[in-house]
Amino acid sequence: MTTSTDILKEAVRIVRTELPNHLSDRFTISHVEVERLPGPDDEEYIHVNVILEDEHPELEPRKILEFNRAIRPMFEHAGVCPIPAISYSNRGEFPR
Repeated sequence: MTTSTDILKEAVRIVRTELPNHLSDRFTISHVEVERLPGPDDEEYIHVNVILEDEHPELEPRKILEFNRAIRPMFEHAGVCPIPAISYSNRGEFPR
């Protein structure tokens, strides 16, 4: 039986594994956070925040779109539902 925690862990694994395939090696993932948040109509949604190390080039929208298209079937196959909303932050945006 798949638990909510397993689904969140799988979402993190997919993002950590696949995102580097769509970005240059000048990007380093510091860590990935995931949470379930309340949405409209009492439905929850999954939010994934990818925290990148500072000092990287601008994210290319085309590359992010390619990444989002590539991972959608992976999320579906793994039972990660609803499909997560993904945001990107720089590590320097967080207090240390």
